[in-house]
Amino acid sequence: MLAIEAERVTKSYKAAVRPALSNITLKVEAGRVVTLLGRNGAGKTTFVRMCATQLMPTSGRISVLGYDVVRQAKEVRKLITIVPQEGRPLRALTPWDHVYNWLQIRGESKASAREKTEQFLRKLELWEAKDKPAMNLSGGMKQKILVAMAMAVDAQLLFLDEPTIGLDPVSRRQVWSAIKDWKTKGRSILLTTHYMDEAEMLSDYIVIVDNGSIIAQGTVYELRKVLPHNTRVDIAKDGLDSDLLKSYGSVVDTGAGVLRVFAYESSVRELSELAIRKNLPFTVSPVTLDDVFVFLVGKEAEE
Repeated sequence: MLAIEAERVTKSYKAAVRPALSNITLKVEAGRVVTLLGRNGAGKTTFVRMCATQLMPTSGRISVLGYDVVRQAKEVRKLITIVPQEGRPLRALTPWDHVYNWLQIRGESKASAREKTEQFLRKLELWEAKDKPAMNLSGGMKQKILVAMAMAVDAQLLFLDEPTIGLDPVSRRQVWSAIKDWKTKGRSILLTTHYMDEAEMLSDYIVIVDNGSIIAQGTVYELRKVLPHNTRVDIAKDGLDSDLLKSYGSVVDTGAGVLRVFAYESSVRELSELAIRKNLPFTVSPVTLDDVFVFLVGKEAEE
């Protein structure tokens, strides 16, 4: 079964120079975490909002869990839950109020709502602050309230639109753990994020969007093959001639006093020896999703 199926979907606004989304065709299999990556304004949130029945597509068709998002919006809403990018908790309500009342609104019994509220507040380390008004909590804790509200609901599909924005590293990992647990119950997740490590950690499948169109998609392993080289070597720039490095592969000046060489594994030893001879610090690592993203989106921008 497909969690989401989009066929030739376009979203246009009258005052816009170009469509927010153009001819998007995408299938999201159930039981997977699928991540949308893209720059600000690429169309990620627009797609999420259409799938969640908050926006109408201009043309094309979207079905969520077998229901058409336009003709059967009520049926879709019963099966989904969402952490919207622009969402904010109510200032005067506590974390307990938010989660417990939301579960009651969604039809949970009082006993079930109490149990689930405690479970998710503890999991996201909000329990100690459960009775504090949201106005007195940090930005990161406010964001975790929204995540707790969405995950406590017994839905089949979860939309997470940049759920860890503004969170510290420890809080981000708490949310990651909750996402992984949520998925183990056979549920589906559509995630948007700007954090490449988050996408690599959580995603079964990644879709890269730019200027309203899909420019690449696949698993992390498949996307890494987009780059012509499989290894990167970062060498301190001090006193080093970048032209010398071009014989080993593609060279990028990171702007932080480091030259990044994308090379094949066979060249790594020579590059390492060069850095050692010149007494320059260096690191060797596989290419990352961040490298792939910059390569693809940068190329699109140039075109």
